[in-house]
Amino acid sequence: MKKLFTLLATFIAGAQLAIAQVGAVAPDFTVTDINGTTHNLYSILNSGKVVVLDCSATWCGPCWGYHTAQFLEDINATYGPTGTDQVRVIFYEADAATTAADLNGLTATTQGDWVTGATYPLINEAPLQLSGNVFWPLGFPTINVISPTDKKIKGDLWDNWNQADNAASLLEMYGVIDNYTLGVNEITTVEAGVFPNPSTGATTITVDMPTAGNLNVQVTNLTGQIVFTQEVTNITGANSINLDLTTLAEGQYIVNLSNDDNFQAVTKVQIKK
Repeated sequence: MKKLFTLLATFIAGAQLAIAQVGAVAPDFTVTDINGTTHNLYSILNSGKVVVLDCSATWCGPCWGYHTAQFLEDINATYGPTGTDQVRVIFYEADAATTAADLNGLTATTQGDWVTGATYPLINEAPLQLSGNVFWPLGFPTINVISPTDKKIKGDLWDNWNQADNAASLLEMYGVIDNYTLGVNEITTVEAGVFPNPSTGATTITVDMPTAGNLNVQVTNLTGQIVFTQEVTNITGANSINLDLTTLAEGQYIVNLSNDDNFQAVTKVQIKK
């Protein structure tokens, strides 16, 4: 069982938190791993990679069990840079009090050495940038699968682990990941226009879409924070999408449009008042 944050929170908000995780748009973040390399979530997703984000704590027994089963190593070997290159695996130590010594298995409060043998980046930071309400709403471990097509959290690989049969569990995890890696390297970029630009916030985006469907519009500021989202239905061919961004402060924003057929457009909007 996952470690619950508090019994009270479970009774009052447990179901609500679960919904906030699976199906939620993952907020962007930029983190630095223990080797000094930075990783930006939306840059990875925009390159067409699925992100597998393990949020764990070094003192957590179930987290250690998942770690020692080497699921992340297997996923990284199959789908990572030396495999099909469709996935990026990230381990996020989600307890701000964790030290480097804890991570290396040198204290009495840790389950063991989390660093040796890890083939994926490990993040250990304080204060924490990631929100537990989004990325580990029911506790540790939570292994988020984030899709590049709509930046939404699609599932938790922890739910696929049967401790009596690790091999079968790994195949189930592969099945979950396969749902979102099929075609992720085949994202087609289309051009989008903006007018007027700059504007006071009343903005129209023009885009030619090769297929009809549901189009996800997401606006972020230059730090990667999501400030506006909208779902629209697009037609095949020319589309004009009216956005009301009048509540946003002056500045430059990134508009990302994507649909389920792996078509994507990215443009910039300047707001002046």
